[in-house]
Amino acid sequence: MENVNKRRLVIRIVLVVLLVLLCFGLYYIGKEHDVYVDNKTVTIDGREYQEIEYLALVVNGDEKDSVEYFAGDRDVLKLQGPNHTLKIIVMDEDTEEIIKTVERKLSLGTIPAIMVSMPAIAEEAENIELPLPHLQQAAPAQDDEPAAGGMDAGPSFSE
Repeated sequence: MENVNKRRLVIRIVLVVLLVLLCFGLYYIGKEHDVYVDNKTVTIDGREYQEIEYLALVVNGDEKDSVEYFAGDRDVLKLQGPNHTLKIIVMDEDTEEIIKTVERKLSLGTIPAIMVSMPAIAEEAENIELPLPHLQQAAPAQDDEPAAGGMDAGPSFSE
């Protein structure tokens, strides 16, 4: 009789652990992220990247839903899931001839928001991350150092 109760207890504990693991997995896969894309002249890690006059951004290979940006534009994308691919297509504004195409993988993990520089992606920079807009205003009040072009525990990027 005791053996049966022990077995039931072990089975129940294993099922509860599996249910908790399933919940964490679904949270990770379904998490929505705010990805700010910025097409302004920026300095990241001491290198300046010039804004691009005209470009198209394709997210996750969906060419029909590409978005066009002009110099100085900034937008926010709502992306669901941890891994995405950003494709920057630099074009001539008048002829719409493709000048350059660059793809970049973006691994977001569980962070809620990030801002990336499209000119840095187009120049294939290692670090493409910028401080979030609401943190840019708060940073000078906390210390006098300029904001660095990256976060300590941020997402990972690869080509």
